[in-house]
Amino acid sequence: MIRKISAYLIFMAMILTVTGAETFAQTRIRFARGRSSATVTGTIPPQSNKTFVVKAGWNGQTARVSVSPRNLQIFSNAAPKGESGSSSFETYSGDNEFGIYNPTNRPIRYSMTISIR
Repeated sequence: MIRKISAYLIFMAMILTVTGAETFAQTRIRFARGRSSATVTGTIPPQSNKTFVVKAGWNGQTARVSVSPRNLQIFSNAAPKGESGSSSFETYSGDNEFGIYNPTNRPIRYSMTISIR
């Protein structure tokens, strides 16, 4: 009986770990009250993606994303292969996912600005 409970607890811990890793892989961007844009900075490892989630108030708004340095690529549903430097996409009500990709062989410090109008 104790073995069965232990196996169950280990199994549940593994599921929570895997689920939690996906949740933490995304960075949520929140706008300050009364603002329609935000700037995020950080470092992205070589040949890696960094995924972001931003909430839009309604369908049909336009999200504009720009990233520096310009050799980083921005990807979204509108640009699945990525666009260098800046991109825009139409939002839908609720969470919208997009990301940046570092195609180089070295880590890069980035500054990214997103606005929704």
